[in-house]
Amino acid sequence: MTKILVLSDDGVASGFGRIAMHLNTALTRRGYSIMAASIQYDGLLPPQYEGQPLPYWVASLAGKNWLEETVKLIGVYNPDIVICLQDAPYAHHLRHAPVDWSQHGFIVITPVDGIPILTDWIDTVKKADAALTISEFGVKAFRDVGASVGLCRPGIDPDVFYRLPDAERIALREKLNIAPDTFVMGMFAQNQGRKDIPDTLRAFFEFSRDKPTARLLLDMDAVSPAGWNIPAMCQQFGWNADKLIFRIDAQRAGLTHLRERYNLLDLHSVLSHREGWGLPLVESMACGVATMALDWCSGAEIVGNGRGLLIRPLVYTSVSTWGNALDKFPDIAHVVSEIQRIYDHPHERAAIAERGMEWARAQSWTAAVDNVIAAIERVCSIREKLMNIEKIGMP
Repeated sequence: MTKILVLSDDGVASGFGRIAMHLNTALTRRGYSIMAASIQYDGLLPPQYEGQPLPYWVASLAGKNWLEETVKLIGVYNPDIVICLQDAPYAHHLRHAPVDWSQHGFIVITPVDGIPILTDWIDTVKKADAALTISEFGVKAFRDVGASVGLCRPGIDPDVFYRLPDAERIALREKLNIAPDTFVMGMFAQNQGRKDIPDTLRAFFEFSRDKPTARLLLDMDAVSPAGWNIPAMCQQFGWNADKLIFRIDAQRAGLTHLRERYNLLDLHSVLSHREGWGLPLVESMACGVATMALDWCSGAEIVGNGRGLLIRPLVYTSVSTWGNALDKFPDIAHVVSEIQRIYDHPHERAAIAERGMEWARAQSWTAAVDNVIAAIERVCSIREKLMNIEKIGMP
């Protein structure tokens, strides 16, 4: 049985954690021996995803030196393959850690959150035994710099994310005292600098100046050390924070599942300065919600071709803290006009949502799992051949 150690965020429903838990559960069911090392999981409760316990062991690295602890785990577990399913800096540091990589295969699964890609990260991907990225944008970006990577594009579970009947959607709104005809926009994301929360707020409040009942559901923390103090921002800029609903508000009202909160929406928007993929975009589309993204990185890949609303970026760019890749910014006037357009034309909004839902529900995890397994088997085959050569050459 092939032993695999996976470094990611298992046990925590971050973007990386959700991808890792889907893949690792599938790999376990396919007969691989999986051990996970989680950078965010604190180990206080048994690890689970969507209420189900994970069928593999998860080591907690939260609050520890993740690199030192991962090196220790590699020494103790002695995996055939180490998979780093994280941002490229983690793969770079792990590849250069004091590990005898002749004894272990090394696979990188990483997003591409913009271009140009840092030279160190390109070199790390080239040195890996196999590498995959989570968008076609990322595949092309690596190919353009001479690095061959596979595609591990996340999917959705159509039995988890789907549109609820109108009566159920109305009942969910009633729990939050939202009228059936209220226009509800949402942004489901981490409160962090990469997500353009300030421009989303600016656009929403401009759109809703003459719409007192409009609401914005921010499925995120209201205050974050990695992002913004949103209530304080509203106070400073004179925005009516009473129009905002935060994730904790919806959860306290009994909307504990993501599917329920997506089904509250008329429009979902995640405007990001860079975006490796964007699981919430695809999940909301699968729930029959018209969805908006910036025309940069994976945005067009998800909502292009009439599947959603694609926002023009400004000509201006800045250099990000993510390997010096370029950050782009939305044309706020275009954002406001697009929100107004689908507000004024509900039939067009429904048609966009229908096209998006059809596409999103076809994005299964099967292809991602199959591509990861193909990479694992390829690495195992090469390692086996090398070991046989070494045995033949031994005196």
